[in-house]
Amino acid sequence: MRSRHATSFAFLLNSHPRHLSLLRRRLPSDPIPSSLAQMATMDAPASDRNKGPILEQLQQNNLFLDSNASPINTLEVAAGAGVHSVFLTDSLKTAGFNLSSWLPTDPDELSRVSIDARVSKSSDTVKQVVAPALPLTLGPKGAKEAIWRAEPLSDKTFDLIYNVNMIHISPWSATAGLMEFSGAKLNEGGALVIYGPFVIDGEMVQSNVEFDKSLRARNSAWRIRNLEDVAAKAEANGLSLDTVIDMPANNKLVVFKRSPPEDTN
Repeated sequence: MRSRHATSFAFLLNSHPRHLSLLRRRLPSDPIPSSLAQMATMDAPASDRNKGPILEQLQQNNLFLDSNASPINTLEVAAGAGVHSVFLTDSLKTAGFNLSSWLPTDPDELSRVSIDARVSKSSDTVKQVVAPALPLTLGPKGAKEAIWRAEPLSDKTFDLIYNVNMIHISPWSATAGLMEFSGAKLNEGGALVIYGPFVIDGEMVQSNVEFDKSLRARNSAWRIRNLEDVAAKAEANGLSLDTVIDMPANNKLVVFKRSPPEDTN
């Protein structure tokens, strides 16, 4: 669901069709004109609130093993306004992590424009690492479509797949697709990191019970997911539950790892 700012941004662009036409005609590698970058960048208050705690846990729990590890290629699913794409790339590179590439994706066109606009206003480090945003829609069989520059996404593999605040505001088929996609696209030992609220052992705090009711009222396919169901779908796609971390506002940071192939000897 778009934020009120995103909705007003859509109205603004549609009220100025020449601006929207310019954004749509540009190649992914073309910079967004500076006159449009500020207008195109959406606000994302929730992303601004949780980016710091997530970064802290990624570093404290040594998700990337160490700063001298092999290059880390990252894909972000449902990147939204691009807040985390820019913040985590800049912060992790500054901390010495060997972050080689960060590919943000989102099915929403205005979100992709916002991501690219945010990157265009960022440091040279971010511009060198973060690729142009791609359309990526998840279904029960995985990713429906996406093209990175001239190459199909099907030719890429990743060390980290990162997904924040998606699975409770999307149908279950999106979660199934995320697991199918991650199982196919993560390198051995790679991590799928998910952030959001979860039901654990059938229980939720009262604030999440109320939040779950509001989600279902807005869309019957939305709800706070049972972590056991998510983990089972992950396991079916070669991903094992590695870490569950308590986060602010009754959220969890959940890490799945790509299991090595079974030894058939």
